[in-house]
Amino acid sequence: MDNQNTVSAKSYIFVFIGLIILTLISTGLSTLNLGYLNPLIAIGLAVVSAGVVLNKFMNIKLDGSFARLLIAGILVLALLIFFVGFVG
Repeated sequence: MDNQNTVSAKSYIFVFIGLIILTLISTGLSTLNLGYLNPLIAIGLAVVSAGVVLNKFMNIKLDGSFARLLIAGILVLALLIFFVGFVG
């Protein structure tokens, strides 16, 4: 058996708790009026959550050119959402 790709239950619990905390932070900050910082913080938290899900649940290893391509795509998508939100 190859034990390199196995993840312990404790790791899943920590990731689950972390995602819940990020969701609560996002929900709490959405009730505050921070002006132009609201969408920036929301997108930042969404990118962090997506990174956690990609890394732990989808077993995507961020190394080499694939990581640069993935991060560039996420940043382009975040900028697109940001500009559509402010311009539109």
